Amino acid sequence: MAGKKNKVKEEEIALSKKDAKKVAKLESQIPYHVGRGNTDEVEKIKGQIDKIWQKTRDEWYAVNS
Repeated sequence: MAGKKNKVKEEEIALSKKDAKKVAKLESQIPYHVGRGNTDEVEKIKGQIDKIWQKTRDEWYAVNS
């Protein structure tokens, strides 16, 4: 197994309570905006969720590397 990097599964990286609450609130807004046909707002919300996850991943890798 020389040269093989250990890949971290997404399940091992967990959001903090505060971030999980933010993501849940944002995700709950998506169906409303989809129903209204407001795709710009949907993309904006998905971008915010991605930023929260990326921040969490970056913090996790900084601590565990």
